[in-house]
Amino acid sequence: TRAVTVSPSELDAVYELATAVSACEGARLRVVGQHSDQEGDRENIETGRLRALVLMGSLVSAGFESERILIGAPSYAPQVPGQPGLPKSHVDFQVIMD
Repeated sequence: TRAVTVSPSELDAVYELATAVSACEGARLRVVGQHSDQEGDRENIETGRLRALVLMGSLVSAGFESERILIGAPSYAPQVPGQPGLPKSHVDFQVIMD
């Protein structure tokens, strides 16, 4: 199976995004864990949720407010337009405005 954590260089980009969202009144960051649906990868929706939870834990440990971070895990990993080489085992982000 693939890792559920991200590299330090990728985490820096996540922190930058979370910082930008934190600066916006009424904004929250949704962390969406994706999982591979390729046969033999031994991943499922729980793998995607675990990816999101691990990343949320990293954000909270770095000082971001847990109340402003939402967790999501869809039942399949969609292809991202313009990113045909993006692995299905990844994390997406959405900015939610209240």
